[in-house]
Amino acid sequence: MTHGSSPVDVLRPQGRTSSEEPMMASTNDRGEILDVIERQAERSGIPREDFLRFAYIETGGNFNANAHNTGSGAKGLFQFVPGTAAEFGLTGREFDPAANTEAAAALYARNRTQIVDRQAQTGHAFLSGAEQPNGLDMYLAHQQGGGGYASIQRAIATGEFSRDDTRANILGNISSRDFERVTGQPFAGVRDMNDRDLASSFTQYWKAKYAAIEIADRGITASAVAPGVRAAAVAAPLADGVLQRGERGDEVRALQESLNQMGFRDAQGNALETGSGIYGPHTAEAVRGFQSANALEPSGKADMATREALAAQQARPENERNRPAEPERPAGVAWPAPGNDRINEADKPREGRGEFGTARSGGRSHGGIDIQGDVGDPIAAFAGGKVTVTPNNGAAGNTVRIQHDDGSMTKYFHLDQISVRTGDRVEAGQQIATMGRTGNTPAKGDTHLHFELWRDGRKVDPLPELRGSERGAAHEGAARPAASGAQTLRVGAHGAGVTALQEQLNALGYKDAAGNALARDGHFGPATREALIGMQRAQGIKADGIAGPQSWGKLSELARETGRAADSQAGEKAQEGGSSSFVERMFAAVRNPESGSVQKVIDEFASTMKNPQWDPPAAPMEQVNPDPTKGPSEPQR
Repeated sequence: MTHGSSPVDVLRPQGRTSSEEPMMASTNDRGEILDVIERQAERSGIPREDFLRFAYIETGGNFNANAHNTGSGAKGLFQFVPGTAAEFGLTGREFDPAANTEAAAALYARNRTQIVDRQAQTGHAFLSGAEQPNGLDMYLAHQQGGGGYASIQRAIATGEFSRDDTRANILGNISSRDFERVTGQPFAGVRDMNDRDLASSFTQYWKAKYAAIEIADRGITASAVAPGVRAAAVAAPLADGVLQRGERGDEVRALQESLNQMGFRDAQGNALETGSGIYGPHTAEAVRGFQSANALEPSGKADMATREALAAQQARPENERNRPAEPERPAGVAWPAPGNDRINEADKPREGRGEFGTARSGGRSHGGIDIQGDVGDPIAAFAGGKVTVTPNNGAAGNTVRIQHDDGSMTKYFHLDQISVRTGDRVEAGQQIATMGRTGNTPAKGDTHLHFELWRDGRKVDPLPELRGSERGAAHEGAARPAASGAQTLRVGAHGAGVTALQEQLNALGYKDAAGNALARDGHFGPATREALIGMQRAQGIKADGIAGPQSWGKLSELARETGRAADSQAGEKAQEGGSSSFVERMFAAVRNPESGSVQKVIDEFASTMKNPQWDPPAAPMEQVNPDPTKGPSEPQR
């Protein structure tokens, strides 16, 4: 396959074959060649017409299995260059039409997968404007390479190429002889176009040339739309009364401008690009938003009812218009890097900063945000959900993935230490790890968290949903290694914080529903919840079985009061300030392992107590059936 080679003039086929007959040349005639292509298309599940048009372009319409471009070294029906031929095991068989076509089908399938996967990540419309890539997309992906194809998509969507070589490759694949009559624009101004206009004009040029292909003996007729092209024009976008994905033109552009004016955005909260006039997935998302706000069926298609409603809304005073719905976000959304709010600078030349959608090498776009910090800084859960941990996850390094309750998913890359396990339940703001440099963090690049938010199987910009979350300090409920206060704990949590909770509940006389003391194992199970609910009810605070700031504060208060009562009753010097210092030492042990283990603090405190007469809880505890899987003497959790 040729990449960046001289363009094939579809309307006026160029001679791409050499005058020398290759030694292994095929003797198959045109009909036999077309049969080979059709059979391979059927075997490989490729649309027949797409594959035939693709072969037409590669051989200038001659379907010559002996084609040999001596300049590039491309050989055979689908013009494999030496490197690609070797990759697909075709070396020495380039002029065998069946082998060449089979290799082309394999390459076609691979490239199709790549551009579909990339489109799912970026949301950029296919260059053909179709719902799924067709033969034109596949040809342009072969011509420009996968990264070049993505660079053109990005320029149409954002106004800038993502690769430095895209402009030269485009200009090398435009024929001055027919550019003006195919696009209706003078060729003299092409080199001075901005990135978006050049990408759009190039795409329009090849769409017209692709549509002009005619293979009459296989029932393929031309349907070109440009001035001077021999087929009748394709119907205008509004010919059927509906604007929808894949269409383009002034009507689409006017729709996009109206949606922008009304404040309706795509799923990522971005205004619509209007330069290309292409009705792509972003336009469909904005249309659905307008339809939902105006009690219309959210089809994503701008039918007559939708366009009339849009016109009616625009005619109203701005303060009377139906506004876009506020984007939904999970309750309790937390900034994932508490204490750090700086987006990092570019780590490599020609790459963008750490915002979502900025350029990356190979024509890629950045799929998340990079928040700069230091190794060991806390990383917190964006929202509540179930954890999956993947250590040493290739370029991503140590990774945590959280599947959230609303169906969204977040990913946390390049972590250092991970403090949760696969299957754990976490809540918004709960510490899950510390920031690190694992994976492909550049040696001279900033330490950062790469954070991704996925909705409906697509990466979306997290920043709009993080607006309002606290950035400058740890989110409420997060573990704060360098600050006072304990983390929010509930069933499923584990660690030193849970052990501290169990010890305090035991010390205060709160037991599980069966009257058993809690096991000091650091696992928050039903028994721990039962004891905690008993304390909450007795103290008149919300009895939800969750150890949050209010519960921790009450436990600390009770410990101090109990300590003072014990002092007055026992009169022992060792008891002076015992409970108060116990609480302080316990929190210190949880926060800083070097200050002494939790168990050591507990043992030291217990040794000072001489049969204290604890008062029973002020109110009866919740009666919950004990775990039937445990024996009567086995500790309940």
